[in-house]
Parts: sequence; structure tokens; C-alpha cells
Amino acid sequence: MKRLVVLILIVLLGFGTYQWFSENESPPPASEEQQGQDQKEPDEDGDTGSDEDAAVGDPVENDAFKIESPLPNEKVSGEFLFKGKARVFEAAFQYELKDGDTVIASDFLMASEGAPAWGTFETTISVPEDLKDQLVIKVFVESAKDGSEINILEIPLNVEK
Repeated sequence: MKRLVVLILIVLLGFGTYQWFSENESPPPASEEQQGQDQKEPDEDGDTGSDEDAAVGDPVENDAFKIESPLPNEKVSGEFLFKGKARVFEAAFQYELKDGDTVIASDFLMASEGAPAWGTFETTISVPEDLKDQLVIKVFVESAKDGSEINILEIPLNVEK
């Protein structure tokens, strides 16, 4: 009888552990085909709800990042504050400031805490002169599994001249 109770407890513990790990595992990146299917149809105003249509003041976040500053389409020049929260493994992540396809600034950053907690981060990014009207700041995590970029979040910015 004791063996049966122990066996049942082991099975329940194993099932509970499996459930916890399957719920806390990040989903695999979507294929190009799935990304195309997930696109929203425009509403009455032609807004698709995508980040490209975001106005200044709209929150920017995904499963790993909550960006407080800069907000989408915010005007930047000289230097600007890059600030927010990150929930990433060992608190480490990267950003790139891009002018079209050209990376004009990039760095590794550390949040105040690693996942599963939300750690804060803050840094100042310099904007070189003679840039296009639009920049993009891209924040992401480099996968420990294969080095690919995951949890990518891109924020369009306007260059103030």
C-alpha cells in the first residue's frame, strides 16, 4: 500500500513539474507564413494596430520588455534616454539603433534583476548628426540555444533637425 501511495505521489509530482515547465517555456518564433496570417485587418481609420501605426504615448511591450522611453514616433536628437523594464535570462540583453539597414549604435545592457522578475534599465544613447528622418531602436535577447535574436521589439523614432 505504501508503495502505491509513493508511486502516485511521484507521478503527480512529475506531471506538475511538466505542466510548470510547459507553461513557462517561451513559444518558438513564428514562421514567415504564420506572421503573415497574424496580421490584423485595418479598422475604419485604416489602423492595423501594428507598432508602425503607433502614436507617441502608446505603450511598447512584449513578453520580455516594457519600454518607457522613448515611445514610438517620439522626436529625438543629440542624446535620448532609453529606459524601461526587462524580464530576461540573467538580466542580459542588447539594443541596436538603426538608420535604415545601418546599425549606428549598439550595446549590451543589464537589467537590475533577471527573469522571472522585471528588472529596470536605463542608458543614454547618442544620435549622430546627418541622419535620415526616421530611426529604429531594436531591443532583443540573443538566444542561448542558437544565438538567434528573440523577443525582438522595434520602436520607430523621428529625428529632430
